[in-house]
Amino acid sequence: MGGGVGVSAHGAVRIVTERSRVAMPETGIGFVPDVGGTYLLALAPGELGTHLALTGAPVGAADALLCGLADHFVPSERLGALAADLARVPVHDALTPYVGPAPDGELASHREWIDHCYAADTVEEVLARLLASGVPAAKEAAATLAAKSPTALKVTLAALRGARRLGPLERVLEQEYRVSCAALSSPDLVEGIRAQVIDKDRAPRWSPARLAEVTEADTARYFAPLGDRNELALASTDSLQEVPW
Repeated sequence: MGGGVGVSAHGAVRIVTERSRVAMPETGIGFVPDVGGTYLLALAPGELGTHLALTGAPVGAADALLCGLADHFVPSERLGALAADLARVPVHDALTPYVGPAPDGELASHREWIDHCYAADTVEEVLARLLASGVPAAKEAAATLAAKSPTALKVTLAALRGARRLGPLERVLEQEYRVSCAALSSPDLVEGIRAQVIDKDRAPRWSPARLAEVTEADTARYFAPLGDRNELALASTDSLQEVPW
């Protein structure tokens, strides 16, 4: 979850088991998906990534595979044998005997309302569509969003839309760096960590407390240039020379 996705889900071979739970829950602490999370979620089919980014909902193996956050399902009881084989044969050769179909997930059957509701241009409209859908799961999602940081929700939606336009991972990471730097001075990040991690009262007092109070200028501040000396400015992967190991 969170940073754990960042250090695993960019890998070339990503394995999940029936015990796996994958999530980017940052909006619950007044933050925004980072470590390339907006890049990964922006690539998910339809609006599945938007749903996961805004709600922070955890998904199991099948849904992680569907969303492009994993590549292979291996039953957890077979991980030991797989690890032993990895020590002596190439990765894909080792995987073949152990990979199988994952247990059924949930998101595939919810694609219709997810794709419709989360295609809206604003978080307010997303909420309105969720509440009007008549689908119990959609109303549950609306209730989940209502508990998240209004500012984090709006910045997250803007970051995801931006990630789709930016292209390669490096450009998205640069955007996430700007957003993260701005979030460090946000009252919601401090409050979210207090409520979820320190006091654990699970009752954050967001500022602003309502979506309508978060202006376009408030959201734009998170994407403002940091200046040449402070930008992340990553080299593109295709411009790097191969290291002669």
